Amino acid sequence: MIAPAALLSRRTLLIAGLVAVVLVAALVLRPRGASSAGAGSPLIGKPAPALAGTTLTGQRFVLRPGHVTVVNIWASWCDPCRQELPLVAGLAQRWASDGVQVATIDTRDGASLARDFLAKVGASGLLAVQDPDGRTAVGWGATGVPETFVVDARGVVRARWIGAVSESWLTGQVRRWSTA
Repeated sequence: MIAPAALLSRRTLLIAGLVAVVLVAALVLRPRGASSAGAGSPLIGKPAPALAGTTLTGQRFVLRPGHVTVVNIWASWCDPCRQELPLVAGLAQRWASDGVQVATIDTRDGASLARDFLAKVGASGLLAVQDPDGRTAVGWGATGVPETFVVDARGVVRARWIGAVSESWLTGQVRRWSTA
């Protein structure tokens, strides 16, 4: 027969083990996308970091306040980026007449590779600032790719999405900050 103290210890260990498994699963399986309330970015509510550089078309770009801007960070070697960039390009085209700007940061790629990648996924019209060494992405607080930020017309970062962005989240954020 098992002593009551030993049974209690086994039961305690089993419960503790189950609690640990549930906590780990919650952390691993949590949604990657997060809005301004859940992303934990120190940038939320602060002026947007600098975004200036040469685009993939050779033009000079500088992010300036004055309109809502979506900043999307991507790379050609990123599979979720491959999935989301056609959506981002389509929204950029649709929002252009509303004064919403979409600026992307192509990180850790060469210009030729990045241009070929955008053409291949059907997103060749995107404004893409080159970031071959990743410094610009790091300056934005990116922890990986893709990541998307929404900047209001005053130049303040208002939201962040980690992972492939959804159309509903992005549209909702643009509407929210366009009317604020």
